[in-house]
Amino acid sequence: TTALFQLEAGYNLDDGTAAQSGSLFNRAAFMGLADKRYGTLTAGRQYSPYFAFLNPLGPVPVVTGAIGAHAGDIDGFDITVRHNNSLKYISPDWRGASVGLMVASGEQAGHTGSGGAMSAAVKYDTGAWHHALAYQVLKNGPNQATWDPTTSSSFSKSPINVGYLSAKEVQYLAAATSYQLGAVTLGGNLSNVQYRPNASSRFHGTAIFNTAALLANWKTATPWQFGAGLTYTRATAANGIGDAANYRQLSLQQTYWFTKRTAIYILEATQHARGKTLAADGVTQIDAVALVGDSQVSTPSSNGKQNVFMVGVRHAF
Repeated sequence: TTALFQLEAGYNLDDGTAAQSGSLFNRAAFMGLADKRYGTLTAGRQYSPYFAFLNPLGPVPVVTGAIGAHAGDIDGFDITVRHNNSLKYISPDWRGASVGLMVASGEQAGHTGSGGAMSAAVKYDTGAWHHALAYQVLKNGPNQATWDPTTSSSFSKSPINVGYLSAKEVQYLAAATSYQLGAVTLGGNLSNVQYRPNASSRFHGTAIFNTAALLANWKTATPWQFGAGLTYTRATAANGIGDAANYRQLSLQQTYWFTKRTAIYILEATQHARGKTLAADGVTQIDAVALVGDSQVSTPSSNGKQNVFMVGVRHAF
């Protein structure tokens, strides 16, 4: 049995500011115990089993980060969903299978059960195949005009979901799979995300976002590595919207490894958005705008098209 802890911070490289205002270790701050026979138990600010099992099979590792995430990271495959006051258990592998469970509580006294979260996930690895199935639910707090800051969980807020942030809860259900064929890895994933209202919500009908994605990654015999992701996200008709929003996205990456630890990467992505969604007031219908992955949450397009090009260097210490 071993004791463990993790403190992880994200910051903006251009000006040194914290990626999340008011939080020093905004990505992770937890401690726990790990045992090869009994599994790992951790407590603090951390990612759920939903993320831990789905992320390795999703678009982010294949096309390098936020540019490859599904539109607005609507289904939490990227690192935007984190949980405070959480207790998480991950079982040891048993013939390739593992399960994970997590519960988290809100931080507002007098509102027991409000602002919490829970997650359950299972994965199975056998040979070249890798599979995962996961669920999580995030509960809003008592201040429901928008997503209550006292809740245990954070997630991506963008023009894609801004009209539904007064939901009583958000439910996620997703599955992912991948197959490795020599130097080529192929994969796919499906997700269903539901913003459920109550009497305090500004909107009145459950907003549902369904996403399907295909992935490919090729580690060549040269220093080059290539990745591609194709994603389609569609909202179901609700809240008086007949032409529901949909988002089509293609993401590409090319990586050149100078050494085993240092690489330069080039990223390209394009997204087309169509249909209608709700404005921040939860009532007004507006045209859907494009927002590549969750890399452009603060700079969405003013219309239904957006193209993103990035170049970066990474080094593993």
